[in-house]
Amino acid sequence: MENPYRPAPDVHVLPVSLPLGPDGVLTINAFLLEAAEPVLVDTGIGQEADQLLEAVDDAIGLANLKWLWLTHDDADHTGAVQRVLEAAPQARLVTHALSALRMSTWWPVPLDRVRAIRTGDRLSVGDRTLRAVAPPLYDNPMTIGFLDESTGSLFSVDSFGATLPEPTQDVTEVPEEVLAGGMLAWAVMDSPWSTMLDRDKFAEVLEGVRRLRPTRIFSAHLPAATGASLDRFLDVLAATPDATPIEAPSHVEFTAMLDAMQAELEAEAALT
Repeated sequence: MENPYRPAPDVHVLPVSLPLGPDGVLTINAFLLEAAEPVLVDTGIGQEADQLLEAVDDAIGLANLKWLWLTHDDADHTGAVQRVLEAAPQARLVTHALSALRMSTWWPVPLDRVRAIRTGDRLSVGDRTLRAVAPPLYDNPMTIGFLDESTGSLFSVDSFGATLPEPTQDVTEVPEEVLAGGMLAWAVMDSPWSTMLDRDKFAEVLEGVRRLRPTRIFSAHLPAATGASLDRFLDVLAATPDATPIEAPSHVEFTAMLDAMQAELEAEAALT
């Protein structure tokens, strides 16, 4: 895990950068929302579980965590979920009902601590209310993000992600053409059905996001952004129905990716 950072006074970003060979890195963010009843949003990847627990404990004390909002049950969001719930006995798990049931097939989810949530629901966390929203694109049908109604922060899950040349903490540090190209490629790869969308119907979905008028955007796979970036982000997504589908890497390409990743790890080790 890289050093956590705070793009807003009440939000800690807990980032991991996953190298993807010559194409750059994919950011995987969990978030800690310092509400009166603190909320952890997702838990990153399993290899970084110790670091995530330490970061949460340093920030608020794990015993004080009240909620774990799990946006969906993919592996890059659930890496430390079991350990967090064990270390934070007061915390309740907020997630899609079917995510909780599906996860219970591979680990003993404490179902009595689950708060099932669906789009449109509101969750009070003491000093504010979180409204569950459906992101415009997703790779898992159980996906649920939220809008912090007190600050306007939008937690958009996998929407607005991108593979970037290097890790950064602010989306404005990424050249515009690099960001747009990376976001479009991510959208088409992560939500391959987006190339088959009806453009007019999808435009209505994007307009619904625009009406949220977020002040900040926190994506699981992009550096933090202000709400001023929203129109630019939505313009990229609007292009997905006309984009060319992206094929998964072949075995040869996969092997080349592994070689590049290994070379990068060795180069980093040589510098330490």
